[in-house]
Amino acid sequence: MKVHSTHTYPASPERVLAVMTDPEVLHRKYESLGHRDVRVVDHVVTGGEITVRTKRSVPMSVPGFAKRFLAPMNDVEQIDHWNAPGPDGGRTGTWQVTARGVPVSVGGTLRLAPDGHGATVVEIDGEVRSSVPIVGGRLADHVGHDVERTMEAEESFNTLVLGRRRSRG
Repeated sequence: MKVHSTHTYPASPERVLAVMTDPEVLHRKYESLGHRDVRVVDHVVTGGEITVRTKRSVPMSVPGFAKRFLAPMNDVEQIDHWNAPGPDGGRTGTWQVTARGVPVSVGGTLRLAPDGHGATVVEIDGEVRSSVPIVGGRLADHVGHDVERTMEAEESFNTLVLGRRRSRG
């Protein structure tokens, strides 16, 4: 299943990236989404590139057909890598999510760019795949819809944080 999100934030690319990669903000965001045991394992800045690796336990509703493959709480590792900024402050990158013991792969590309009016557009594209015979497509669709709901919740959280930071400054 393909997943896609486009969201415009009311801030510069630098501020949006700072919120999306700040370990403290990430910790608060994932906890606000109901994730448990949230840990920012790595936050590496090298030559303008940023890599953030998080681990957390993520709740999920599990339909009957998927109970053999998914648990109500799944241990997840996510790696987001942002390339160095371009001349306009925009960036590209990749994201990858793995869940221990779950036969599904999730990942894709990231794009962050100024919109020319003082805001920043973030595009996330990805694909959820499962190689499980017979139910793999249904499993990928179920996980994909959960990924889309999570992306929407993350966008709302990021927008709130950016609004708070802007009103202070």
